[in-house]
Amino acid sequence: MRRIVTNAIGIVLLLFGVLLVVAVVSHSVWFHGKLPPDTLPTNASQAEDVAFSVASNAGCGNFDSGFPPSSPAAWVFECSIGDVPYGIYVYGGDEARSVGLAELRADGRPFVAKAYYAVTVLRSETTKHDAFTATPPPKSIMDPFR
Repeated sequence: MRRIVTNAIGIVLLLFGVLLVVAVVSHSVWFHGKLPPDTLPTNASQAEDVAFSVASNAGCGNFDSGFPPSSPAAWVFECSIGDVPYGIYVYGGDEARSVGLAELRADGRPFVAKAYYAVTVLRSETTKHDAFTATPPPKSIMDPFR
């Protein structure tokens, strides 16, 4: 009888250990987008999590992470709100952020920059004149990210 109880306890402990290992390994699947937007990313995975958090907080849909990095310390992601596509640029340091923001300023598109990320409207078929003369006038297209 004692042997049966000992074996049963051993099996329960083994199953508990297996479940614990599965939970720890699969934690990376649950973690997507859990980094706060003000996190300084050190790799592409963390940058994707930051961008996903930014997109989720703004109500973006169709999050896309299939773009090559714009530099070793800068990553680009895309999402959309309605028909408006947005680019989310995540920077891995102060120098990359400074260079990236200078490029966005030079491009002339509106953008919002916070912590180590910036969001801008991506080019689309709609012209600036069409967007600003619509009736009724739309809210600022950058408002979801402010």
